[in-house]
Amino acid sequence: MKNRIAFCVGEWNEHMSNHRFNLLTLQELIDVLHVSRSTIDRWRKHKGLPFIKIGKEIFFDKEKVEDWIHSQETVIDTEKNKSASHETKTIKIGYQSKTAHMWSPLIIKKLGLLEEELQDINPSRKNDVEWCNATNGLELVEGMIAGNIHIASLGDYPIILSNQLSKIFPNYHPVLLGFDGKTAQSKGISIVLPKGVGYQEIGDLTGGTISTVMNSSAGYRLNRLLAGREHADVEIVHQDMNLSFQSIMEKGVGASVMWEPYVSLLQTQGANCITFEDADDYLTGLVTQDHWAQMNEDVVIAYMKAHLRAHHIAQKYPLRVAKIVSKCTDIDFQIAVKIISNVRWDAAVYRKDLQTLQNLSQYNSRGINLNGENTFKDRFRGYYLGEASKRMNLSRCVENPLEGSWDTEILY
Repeated sequence: MKNRIAFCVGEWNEHMSNHRFNLLTLQELIDVLHVSRSTIDRWRKHKGLPFIKIGKEIFFDKEKVEDWIHSQETVIDTEKNKSASHETKTIKIGYQSKTAHMWSPLIIKKLGLLEEELQDINPSRKNDVEWCNATNGLELVEGMIAGNIHIASLGDYPIILSNQLSKIFPNYHPVLLGFDGKTAQSKGISIVLPKGVGYQEIGDLTGGTISTVMNSSAGYRLNRLLAGREHADVEIVHQDMNLSFQSIMEKGVGASVMWEPYVSLLQTQGANCITFEDADDYLTGLVTQDHWAQMNEDVVIAYMKAHLRAHHIAQKYPLRVAKIVSKCTDIDFQIAVKIISNVRWDAAVYRKDLQTLQNLSQYNSRGINLNGENTFKDRFRGYYLGEASKRMNLSRCVENPLEGSWDTEILY
């Protein structure tokens, strides 16, 4: 975008001198600025490009557009000067190696995919990629608010919580870049019971204790499940997954709501599970700050390209990924293969996915409720994913939310 705007300033007056009307059509603006329709739409939505809508048609006041072009040129020059004063660009990525649905960053890190894409986009710049391996999503959200994390892999409830916290912190504007691992009906999160315990449903745990991680996708589903039972007499113990794992092994709690790979690891030790029936899909995704993404457009596109490559590797070569996971996390190779094969590695955003996030955000036993104030469609920035897919010459562009149910085959 930066080079395009700088190039356009010189041609603007020449084209406008003979123009008879004050308003430009969309096609005329495209012809003058030498950009695509999607770029104009993105500038309108996210960069304040002034426009006029008459019925279904979009027009542009040439004088206002000229002012906007020069204002963007000033911002760009400032950013170029800042960049020139720093020899190395530091990019901080937050991930969770012990959350199976977010193993994509682990693939990217170990195979050096992000460094390759950054080098491809800007060969002259040195990049320093820092990886922060967190124990839960809330830790990463806190890092993003503090400015210590630039792009984070989060579960669906931490994504919702991040959105809610933006109302408290005025300079925090998180946006969704795309999704990561998905499973239908919350598969991948289960109520795990100690070995030898054969409960059939949550009601059998009355009077007992259940452990889980607070403000997590697992903890949220437990809260919602218990809120639907008027007389649920269960004590919830908040502790991290490693401690919950140990508690189940030692029968220190009656049950634990856990995510993969902990569920599969405990099943190999004889633990039983109660699945969430008729629950919302389990989604994980990528979140960044809107302003940071706009100022580092090439970096975000590079990461989304690496993200799509990691998904392709997970889909086509699960054994290769399982070796990486097993080496980095000490998880048994065969367990890793099973988990990887059961996850849908799909960055594309479907309308049903955004509705799932909205559904999850509107109900919480702890009182967090968006009340329809913001839809997650407003939080999705599909340009970066769409641009990555176009630059990789994939079979379709995934810039906009897709209709219908998840495709049987992932076509990109």
